[in-house]
Order: sequence, then structure tokens, then C-alpha cells
Amino acid sequence: MVHILLVDDNETFLYTGRELLLREQPTFVVETVLDAEKALFEIRTHDYDVVVSDIRLPRLDGIELLHECQQIRPDTPVVLITGYGDMELEEKAARCGAYAFLHKPVDADTFCSVVHRAVLRAQLRRRPEQVLGEDSVWYPQAMEQLRRRSIDIAERLGHAIDGDTSPSNPSKPRRTPRSEV
Repeated sequence: MVHILLVDDNETFLYTGRELLLREQPTFVVETVLDAEKALFEIRTHDYDVVVSDIRLPRLDGIELLHECQQIRPDTPVVLITGYGDMELEEKAARCGAYAFLHKPVDADTFCSVVHRAVLRAQLRRRPEQVLGEDSVWYPQAMEQLRRRSIDIAERLGHAIDGDTSPSNPSKPRRTPRSEV
């Protein structure tokens, strides 16, 4: 079961956001709180899959809530929302680790899509076998192969940039067969 926490001092937004998510996914459990202090209490006592918070809240703001949430539950994605179009604030949220940043009024489809992706991210981090099913065996192996291949490519590019095109013989340039091009 997926648990989501909505945090906003606007009761209309809380009601609307909750109803949107439940309409899209009736199995979600969506809880709402009006301020960050209550949100932190809930985050300490419940393991939410996603926290969605307004930036402008009384006393403790959304950025501070994000920071505290990361300390308490580092695997919980936090989506921040604001009614104020402030690029500097959006950049600060990104630097602080917000999963996403949305602007009010939020398009219903965008809101639901972002929350669904955040849920998927949380589940992949916490319970990959549940999300991936049978793929949970080969997926980590494939990711490791991709990681090794990326390292190999980076090393070869580094050699090429340094003028050392032959890993086996650094003094002699390597001829690349057409099949490798």
C-alpha cells in the first residue's frame, strides 16, 4: 500500500490534491496536514512513500521540511509546490534535493504523474523486487554491466584525449577496424 503525505496551509489544495490522487489510484492512502511541524511528527511516526509540500508554510517552510525529512527518512522523495514563480527558490530546492518542483496552479495530470513517478522511485529504492518482479534478478546485473562498460568507455576516451589511443601499446596508435566504428 502506498502512503502519501500532503502538506499545505491551504485546506482547499489539500482536499483537491487528495481527491485527485485517490481518483487516479484508489488504493493510495493520502494523509494531509496544515503545517510543517505536524508533517515532521507524521514523518517520524509513519514511513511515507512520498511527501508533497508547499514551500510557503507558517513557521517552518518547505525547504526546511525537505531538509528535516532527508535526515529522518532519506529514501522518501519530497515534491515541493509553490504559488510564487521564483527561479532562485526552484534552484535552491533542486540543490537541497527536492524530487520535483511544481508551480500552482498545478495541472491535475502533471501533479498525479509527478507523484506516481516519485512513488515508483521510492519503491525502487526500498523494495526493488516488488517493483521489478522477475526482473529484480537480472536488472542489478545489467546495471553493473552498464556501469563497467561506462568506465571502460571513459578510460578509452581519456586515452584518446591524451593521445594514447592504444591501451596495449601506448607508443603506437591503434588502428580501429571498420567493424568497431
